[in-house]
Amino acid sequence: MGVVWGAGEPRLKLSGFQARMRRLDRLAGDTGLPFSVFSLSLGDWLDPEVAPSWRAELIGTVEACTHLTWLLLTHRPHLASKLLPGAWRTAPPANVWPGVTVDHPLHGYRWRHHAAYWGHTGRAWVSAEPLAASLDGIDLSGAAVTIYGGASGTSDPTWEFKPEWVSEAVDRYGEDRAFFKQHGDFRDGKRVGKKAAGRDLAGRIYDRTPWPRHRDLLRRAAAGNHG
Repeated sequence: MGVVWGAGEPRLKLSGFQARMRRLDRLAGDTGLPFSVFSLSLGDWLDPEVAPSWRAELIGTVEACTHLTWLLLTHRPHLASKLLPGAWRTAPPANVWPGVTVDHPLHGYRWRHHAAYWGHTGRAWVSAEPLAASLDGIDLSGAAVTIYGGASGTSDPTWEFKPEWVSEAVDRYGEDRAFFKQHGDFRDGKRVGKKAAGRDLAGRIYDRTPWPRHRDLLRRAAAGNHG
């Protein structure tokens, strides 16, 4: 999209977000299907270089669209207490599932900051992708789920995902707290591409998320069960 990432670079805003979310919220209310919205796929909602009015608009949209399930992911959990409304710490919206990226053990401090703010909700989760090393030394027992995934779009074999990084987590926290998204471009020492590498681990699929996913909602809709 021609966007340059990093500190000091211009931040760009996509138009029409509020209107689209309000339309989706009305649809969710009409059908009883709480569609999930991941935000932000191309940014960080706690980016301190974003105009405060942009974040206020997002927060207002989240609070207004109560029929949607909001997955809000950040690299900057330490800024939550500074940038969010005070009420969000004591009484955050019930439709918000706050996530934090912990893709290397050196980033374990992010989870500690995140859990300090959101831990009492029981909805804090971890995005461990693209994962670069084992997180076995970090206590993620308070995470509602951890989403693991290998790197794609790379020819560097040092980014190969190791299956034991998930299996050790399953042994420690249980399979209901693990979602394995993909191996990435590498598998068994070979670069085979993301699609061919797949997302099974020793023939098993770890597919747990505590929030509803679209395919499940569509299945319920087809069966006429919107409850």
